[in-house]
Amino acid sequence: MLHNLRVFRTGVAVAAMAASLYSQPAFAQGTPWIAEPGTGTISFTYANQSAKEFWRGVDGMKTPGPLGATDASLAQNTMWFAANYAVNDFVALDIQSAFASSFVTGGVGPSGGRESYSGLFDSNVALTFRLVDELISDAPSVAVRVGGILAGAYDTGYINSLGDGGHGVETSLIIGKFGNAAGFSAELGFRMRGSTEVNTQAVGGAMASGETVDVPNDVFVNLGLFIPAGSAVTLGVDYRMINALSGIDIGGPGFSPSRFPGLQEDAHIVGGRLLANVTDTINLNVFFGQVVAGNNTAASRIFGAGIGFGFGGGDFDF
Repeated sequence: MLHNLRVFRTGVAVAAMAASLYSQPAFAQGTPWIAEPGTGTISFTYANQSAKEFWRGVDGMKTPGPLGATDASLAQNTMWFAANYAVNDFVALDIQSAFASSFVTGGVGPSGGRESYSGLFDSNVALTFRLVDELISDAPSVAVRVGGILAGAYDTGYINSLGDGGHGVETSLIIGKFGNAAGFSAELGFRMRGSTEVNTQAVGGAMASGETVDVPNDVFVNLGLFIPAGSAVTLGVDYRMINALSGIDIGGPGFSPSRFPGLQEDAHIVGGRLLANVTDTINLNVFFGQVVAGNNTAASRIFGAGIGFGFGGGDFDF
């Protein structure tokens, strides 16, 4: 049981990082499980998300929107690097960064810009503090995660911009429990980001030189259920929710494409994953997701795959 939990922790730590790709407004997903002191994981994950429709903010309806006339697809490919390291029994450090590339087929729509953009996506550095360890308590594992967000080097204000920009912070409370039959995790968090300068090259921004737009604060929820399917394979089911606490609607008062970062962007995402432990220290995973409801957000379909490597503790040597 103890050995299985340690292997499970390695796999879920990698999968939690991969799950952060489930939608653009979502970022890191924390885990309540901390590895043995002096050990950690390094992972590389590819994710693709694409959509031809979006969830409209003014009425919550799904519509082809401005790209409907050309039957265009809005897509983004992202290659993530992530690492997690257990400083001691109670503290872990994790970092994430990525290179992303976006594309709009058949034209760029009303926001202006190019068909394709690529560059460094947002990065995240965080500490997780474990409050309760299920291995020494009958209670579920409990942890608090506190992280910082560093905006990537990309232009905002286009329909295919890589992100919203804006540096910020996020914090969350996470609980989880793993047994012989199944495991679960639940995270409730708050994300606060600052402002980003209005792109004067985007539609509606020509007269906005020096103006900024606030990136709304978010409340987010991440739920996961993990079911072992033998000694080496684990199946997972996910639900993720991101709810902006303020912002504007596409087509509503004060909106122009140049102010995309200020949207009140909400999303509900369901998905699944498969984890395969090749060895105690090498993990493979594939995942998929779908934005099933939301506001001012693309109705994206997401899929991807990744590999993770455990290190430290004398078990694995690069």
